[in-house]
Amino acid sequence: MMYRNKLILAALSSVLIFGAAAGAGFAAPGDGPRPHAGRDHPGPGRDAFLEITYVRMLKQFDTNKDGKVTKEEASAGLDKIFAAIDTNNDGSLTPGEIQAYHKTQMQAMRDQRKQDAGEDKDANTAAATPDANDQQRPPRDGHHWMRHGGNIMRASLMMHRIDTDQNGQISKQEAVAAFDKLFARMDRNKDGVISIDDMPDRPFL
Repeated sequence: MMYRNKLILAALSSVLIFGAAAGAGFAAPGDGPRPHAGRDHPGPGRDAFLEITYVRMLKQFDTNKDGKVTKEEASAGLDKIFAAIDTNNDGSLTPGEIQAYHKTQMQAMRDQRKQDAGEDKDANTAAATPDANDQQRPPRDGHHWMRHGGNIMRASLMMHRIDTDQNGQISKQEAVAAFDKLFARMDRNKDGVISIDDMPDRPFL
């Protein structure tokens, strides 16, 4: 259970630390389909961002499991994420700390996927071994590397937006300010909580 929570924290860190500054026209990096020109076509990307962020918030922040995330619940979740990234406990997040945290958590996710794949293979002995090996091997096509480079550029831009005093670090105050903007943006009906009522109306398929 603790391991699962760490994986959830990893996913949430990119949404709440970086996504808070992304703005309404950006989707979370690597999540869901996006139009080619995000600024010119903000609708689908923004909707996907809201939906994904809401689901992640529910999993980690909705402590009383009422299907809503209050400002207090979300702030407590942000505190945990910030503390997990701030390994030297100096009250600021450096690019190195963020990168190290992200790298560690991504490796944990890969290990979890391998473990899950192993369990699936044990359950189904007819599974083809070459296919399983191919799934564990990272793709080497150009699209993979272009997407990876794009994510790095977006992360750099978003950190630049959060780091309002331009000192190369994200202070707790800067993270809270960015998060407050995210919460206000997500609370579309302005009732003080984030719930399913705030999510965009979109067709299921």
